[in-house]
Amino acid sequence: MDLRKFFSVATSQQEQDEHDAQRQSEIGEIEKEQGECSNVEIETTAEQFPNQPYQPDDVSCIPVQTLQNRKLKFQHKWFKDFPWLHFDQSIGGVLCHCCTSASRQNLTQLARCSDEAFVSKGFRNWKKSTEKFRQHEKSTTHKLASENLKFRRIQTDTNVQLDSRLREEQHTARSALLKIITSLQFLAQQGLAIRGKDALDGNFQKLLQLRADDDDNLKRWLTRKTTFTGGDIQNEILQLMGHAVLRDICSDVNKMSTQFGIIIDGTQDIQGNEQESVCVRYVDDSFVVQEEMLGLYQVSSTSGESLSKMLQDALIRLQLPIEHLRAQTYDGASNMSGKYKGCQAEIKKIQPMASYFHCGAHVTHLITSKALQTAPYIRNALGYVQELGNLYNSSGKFKHLYLNLHSADTDNPSPTRLKPICPTRWLTHSAAVKSVLQNFEAVLDALHEAAEDFGTNTSSRASGLHSCLSSGKCILGLFTALPVIQCLEHFNRALQGTDKTVSGMLDAAEVTRRNLLTLRCVQQFREVFEATEQLLIQCNLEPVTLPRKRKLPKRHDDGATQEYTANSAEELYRVDFFKVIDSAISNLKDYFTSTDLILYKDLSDVLLTGSVQPHTIRKYPELTDSLQQQLAFFRNQFSGSSVEDYRKIFLAMVPEVRRMFPQVEQLLRLLLISPASSCVA
Repeated sequence: MDLRKFFSVATSQQEQDEHDAQRQSEIGEIEKEQGECSNVEIETTAEQFPNQPYQPDDVSCIPVQTLQNRKLKFQHKWFKDFPWLHFDQSIGGVLCHCCTSASRQNLTQLARCSDEAFVSKGFRNWKKSTEKFRQHEKSTTHKLASENLKFRRIQTDTNVQLDSRLREEQHTARSALLKIITSLQFLAQQGLAIRGKDALDGNFQKLLQLRADDDDNLKRWLTRKTTFTGGDIQNEILQLMGHAVLRDICSDVNKMSTQFGIIIDGTQDIQGNEQESVCVRYVDDSFVVQEEMLGLYQVSSTSGESLSKMLQDALIRLQLPIEHLRAQTYDGASNMSGKYKGCQAEIKKIQPMASYFHCGAHVTHLITSKALQTAPYIRNALGYVQELGNLYNSSGKFKHLYLNLHSADTDNPSPTRLKPICPTRWLTHSAAVKSVLQNFEAVLDALHEAAEDFGTNTSSRASGLHSCLSSGKCILGLFTALPVIQCLEHFNRALQGTDKTVSGMLDAAEVTRRNLLTLRCVQQFREVFEATEQLLIQCNLEPVTLPRKRKLPKRHDDGATQEYTANSAEELYRVDFFKVIDSAISNLKDYFTSTDLILYKDLSDVLLTGSVQPHTIRKYPELTDSLQQQLAFFRNQFSGSSVEDYRKIFLAMVPEVRRMFPQVEQLLRLLLISPASSCVA
């Protein structure tokens, strides 16, 4: 069954009558052309004849019959005695409404004879009116015409009833279909599963049954054999809704923003297929930055060429011209960021104006990992925290022991849950380290009990962790890593959002660099070392000492200069702490000074300083020479210190004022459509 045809709106009776009348008129014209209609006196069609007989209240308009010695007039009481009488002003006489209607509809063809005075010519003999009226009323022709008209009315009433029943069924079907669509829409918006193990056990079917309690139409519809709630229908409706959303998004991009940026990130599904999430970034009419997902696209290969072809195909299908692409943001994988064969390089071959920006959140994660790897004792300490979190999550017995080991002690609060360091979640390092340091005594006690009482596998893991975590070097590594991790995690968190700009990312990177510089001092490490010593004394552990000095090989012990030897443990480990900070600062500078970031910085300086450099704006065809004049006029009226400040200025402008600075607005849009991170993907 055709779903769209079944749920189409039924036509009204008036529309149906008009259609039948038009069809009858066409048939009549064809028959007239073929010479089948020989009655020349019937010049009008059946649709032009009134449905009810015309009986005027004032009979003076009816012509008078003139005899030799008197004048006879039509009597009004004849309309009551003979209700089929019809006065036709064009003829100047009365007709039989039944016979005339039947004749015009070709319903009296079987009549042997007919009185033309009551059908076409008009009756005017008022002298014998009563006699002729009664004679015509009893005639076979009049009776046949009345019966045929009655049968025609009955047939019409049947069609009306059938049509009314059809409209009622369609109304019920439309109401039920709306409930089905809105239920699917609700489940899709909330991200809930639609189908369950059984066909009638899913959220969709349960939701429809719940809504049917308040809707009799839906309840009757669900009892039908065909309810249009199957899996194929669900998928089709969801696909239609998805396509409608995509059309709206692409329409907004083309109408409101024109220029746009692209964000891509990939992952594998449960079957191992590579899925690429493609998102678009644009600025709407209200100067609000929007980042919308365009879809998940499966690729057979993850090479830069294959991913670039996938992106080009997606833009063509969505009618987003690649000529308007101005920015692209991916992670730092070689297939995405490669200088020659990466996806960004392949896109630049087609659209050189599409600047590439490495995702700021990925960059921060890489900086954190590289910095912590430079100090072995910090790297090892974080590895022990990771193993402790894995033991806590994998062993329910150890978890119960840890949480309830000191439950009888009312003076000390219960320990908090332990958290592992997740390699794919960027903001879990500081939370995991703090959970261990805050509950360090409880952790050691739980590991000691588990090493003695648990099974072989768990006890060996607990014993090894207890030995590693009890060392002063491990505790110092945790205390030393915490301030660096927290600083970089604050930076990472600041970059996760749809309204974040590349200009803001560069400013935040500079603030982070200065904050790291404040950590690189003797006093800062002294505070960290003292906190470590206090925890060691509290837990009755050995203090941090210098490692055993190793004898140099003879091939290295031939110089006149003696090797460097630290005087204390604090001095020794302070050097590694400074290495971590120096690595973070150096990587911040390297990652945030790429070629495209420099070009973006030059473009933002045009807006912030008002100095227009021809080589900077010549790259973009939407920027013209009038930018210099408009920018000077604009800066005389408004002032700001960042791209976000100017966005708020344009957001507060009335449309008339905004239209005075079209080039400045275009420059601001170019700065806003550049994504700072790929977190939305």
